[in-house]
Amino acid sequence: MNNKPTPRINSKLREKYVGTTVRISGKVISFAGDTAVIEATDHGQVLVKLNGESQWGTDYVEVIGKIERDFSLTEFTSTNLGNDFDLDLANKVVEYSQKYPEMFE
Repeated sequence: MNNKPTPRINSKLREKYVGTTVRISGKVISFAGDTAVIEATDHGQVLVKLNGESQWGTDYVEVIGKIERDFSLTEFTSTNLGNDFDLDLANKVVEYSQKYPEMFE
């Protein structure tokens, strides 16, 4: 079993993680059927393919899912992060987790 932590990424890092399970935090921009768009911590937009069990009830969410070849994210699970979340501060966490991955294991 793989016990590595799920990498935290932003919209710019998606191409590096195609086919990988990741976590992305962001602001909910829109819903349309079985998809949603979030503004990731680096302010880029990410298309999320919802799993049908999503309980998104706040402005900000964290989604764990798989990055697809088209750079969309297929949701496995998600967590509401409330209505007051600092995307810029969260992006610093993403940047540090990329630079110093051993700190996030």
